[in-house]
Amino acid sequence: MEPFKNVFHRRGISLVAEILSRHVVHFRESDFVQQASHQLENLELKQRSQQIYQALCDHLPQDFLQASEAIKRSLHPCCEGAPVRAETDELGIQGWLIMPFAEYAGLRGGDHLPEALELLRELTMRFSSEFGIRHLIKKDPLQVLSVIHSWTEDPNEHVRRLASEGTRPRLPWGLQLQAFINDPTLTLPILQKLRDDPSEYVRRSVANHLNDFAKDHPDFVMDLAHQWNPGASPARKKLLRHALRNLLKQGHAKALSLYEMSKPELCDVRMSLAERRIVFPGNLRLTISFSSLAKVEQILRLDLVIHYQKANGTLSPKVFLWKQIHLAAGESYVAEKNLVFRPISTRVYRAGRHRVECKANGVIIAGEDFEILCWFFPFPFGSQKKWYFLLTRPWFWQRSRVSQISTTKITY
Repeated sequence: MEPFKNVFHRRGISLVAEILSRHVVHFRESDFVQQASHQLENLELKQRSQQIYQALCDHLPQDFLQASEAIKRSLHPCCEGAPVRAETDELGIQGWLIMPFAEYAGLRGGDHLPEALELLRELTMRFSSEFGIRHLIKKDPLQVLSVIHSWTEDPNEHVRRLASEGTRPRLPWGLQLQAFINDPTLTLPILQKLRDDPSEYVRRSVANHLNDFAKDHPDFVMDLAHQWNPGASPARKKLLRHALRNLLKQGHAKALSLYEMSKPELCDVRMSLAERRIVFPGNLRLTISFSSLAKVEQILRLDLVIHYQKANGTLSPKVFLWKQIHLAAGESYVAEKNLVFRPISTRVYRAGRHRVECKANGVIIAGEDFEILCWFFPFPFGSQKKWYFLLTRPWFWQRSRVSQISTTKITY
């Protein structure tokens, strides 16, 4: 599998240089390519974007207004509808290579806010400006918010989404916006305008924005949910459910009550694992059974909590939604689940003890320990040594007692 960081590659950088040279007088095309692609294979995704950004700073006109106009002329043609999402081509810049340009607009456009924001609006229609715009928000949040609020009525859904996504207090990969973390009412007018947007793409951003708020102001979000829920359309109800997902996982009483859930009344709860040891990669099949003690029907949200082993040997929990069931009074219930453990780029699996638990409406009702067995060794690819894993039989692992395995993507 090709590493995700390769969305920034030398061929794309060379194409960007060729496009910019059409619109920037005396643009040093070869120097730009050399600087922007220097030792690219050794850099991760954000490092690559940062290196391209620095090359833009060094080769575009020092006057931001001139540079901004050149960038806009270099963008891929974009109509009012959905933007082009493919890679940059001869027609103009688009796709992931927009990311360093958004960073340029955010970091270099602080003294020209209207022009910088207009450039970010154009950029987001070809990819996204949610990271770059945060630099301008930190510089002058109120002035930027006044412009962003007008974007909630933009005909392009990607611009409307930027109004919500760019102002998220805790956007992953992005700068945290402490002013919005402290005071969620600052962006509330934007969310209220977009809560019934015709695009699910936009509404999902609103839900994620509210989920950010819920990490610091759960009661504020719950009060808002109780205001928005009566008479809500199915689309808005879906938005609220996604916004409250972490509060529901945590068993937040107000969040559960919104969906007519309460503390579970259960007996004869049993969890069993098909096996206690699995060889990585592998599957773990679990079975859980229980009966109702309640005299009325219960609505139960079942979550699975997997406690992954960290580098220091402690366990770190991750909660996954399993299912929602309606359990009649006195009814018994049995369910099976197959847990899959495979190499992914977002998690490092380590050999040793792990644990799986089942929650019902936020309350842990059962749990069992299990063990992951695996072995790894250094394997050379080209000029660099990369970690690659080799499966073993359990008896071999017991003899070698290897401690961990990294499943980060391999660079070829």
